[in-house]
Amino acid sequence: MKIGKVTMLIVLMSSGLIGSGALAESKPEPKMENLFQKALADEFAAGREVIVSLVEVPPNTTMQRHWHPGEEFHYCLEGETELVIDGQPTILETLGKVSHVPYKKMHTVVTKKKGVKLLVFRVHTKGEPVRYLEKGGTAEK
Repeated sequence: MKIGKVTMLIVLMSSGLIGSGALAESKPEPKMENLFQKALADEFAAGREVIVSLVEVPPNTTMQRHWHPGEEFHYCLEGETELVIDGQPTILETLGKVSHVPYKKMHTVVTKKKGVKLLVFRVHTKGEPVRYLEKGGTAEK
C-alpha cells in the first residue's frame, strides 16, 4: 500500500511540474544559413565580399543587439518583424519589403506573434566575422 501512495505522489508532483512550465520545451533559436559567399573584384571593391544568407527568427523573439562589418539588405520572404536600428525609426519588415542596415550600425530584430524568414544580402569586409555582438564584443563567423 505504501508503494501505491508513493507512486501517486510522484505522479501528482510530475503533473504539477509540467503544468507549471518547469519541464516545458525550450524556445526555438534564430537560424542563419549562408547560401552564397563571393569576393568582389579588387579593382571594383577591394577587400569586400558579398554574403547571401537565409535568416529565420521564431515568433516572440528579440535577437541580441549586434553590428556587421558591411552594409546589409533584408528581403522579407514570410512573416513580419521590427528592425530596430540605433538612431533611426523602427522599420516594420513585411512580405516583399526590402530594408537596409547601414555599415557598423548596432541593431536588432524583434518578432511578435509571427516569426520571420528573411533573405539577407551583405556587402561585407572580407575575412571579418559575420557579426559582432554587443555584449562582450564577441564575434560570430
